[in-house]
Amino acid sequence: MTVINAPADLTVHHQQDFLPDFLKRYWFAPPVALWRSIEARTLAQLNFPAPLLDFGCGDGLFTEAVFGHQPGIYGCDIARGELPSAMASGVYTCSVQFGDGHALPYRDSFFGSVYSNSVVEHIPDPQNVLPELSRVLRPGGLLVLTVPSDQFHSLLDGVRRAPTQEAARVYARDVDRLFAHYHYHTADEWRELMQAAGIRLVQATYYVSPAATAAWDRMNRQYSIGKRSVYNVLVSPRLRGLGYQSLLASLLTTRLLPRLRPLYEESTPDRGGGLLVVGQK
Repeated sequence: MTVINAPADLTVHHQQDFLPDFLKRYWFAPPVALWRSIEARTLAQLNFPAPLLDFGCGDGLFTEAVFGHQPGIYGCDIARGELPSAMASGVYTCSVQFGDGHALPYRDSFFGSVYSNSVVEHIPDPQNVLPELSRVLRPGGLLVLTVPSDQFHSLLDGVRRAPTQEAARVYARDVDRLFAHYHYHTADEWRELMQAAGIRLVQATYYVSPAATAAWDRMNRQYSIGKRSVYNVLVSPRLRGLGYQSLLASLLTTRLLPRLRPLYEESTPDRGGGLLVVGQK
């Protein structure tokens, strides 16, 4: 499927090499840097009509890397603790607000585009949130979602290496718990969910190649993502004042950049751990 050309009111850094930037931003969590840089590279293929709502904006780090500082960007998140960082980022040139996906603080048909990066998979009932995202979109506006794909589980390194089906099931369950993933919809399922919300699916594209998904999973174990470890103590913001973290960040970036580049650049025509979903109202 081909995305309908929309007015290029907001420009993504189309020619930017996102991998070095994300390794610098997320040096303390290299698997996050890998996945996010591939997401940014994928989103750079699209045009985003303004104004734009970043639904589930978090601290704004990702959107700043993708869009820079442009007029017409709004942010909202249900996590109140993230809002001060989002405001301080400067990327949300219009406003940052608390926003529950079941009742957003915006008027009908206000936004030219709504995008949500790695958020909707954390919502147990997307069928009750998509209508609200549709409500705030103007006719012809775009809804852009990045989510883990229906292939996510099968591409995990731990699942592929599991000695039995039961061990694979337990491993996948533990990953879901760690990252609070509730669902992995197929393109056809997203089509039905969007149609029920008055949105027509115009693109569903896999990203994060099988090799990159497996590497991401291995790196989560290697860097003890979500767990207590010596590494996570060393990279803790609480120790920033000791002065060694800038050297550690530089060493990690220099070491990982050539190793991760083939994974970052690999195309995923038919398979991938992530799914880009684009709909038009």
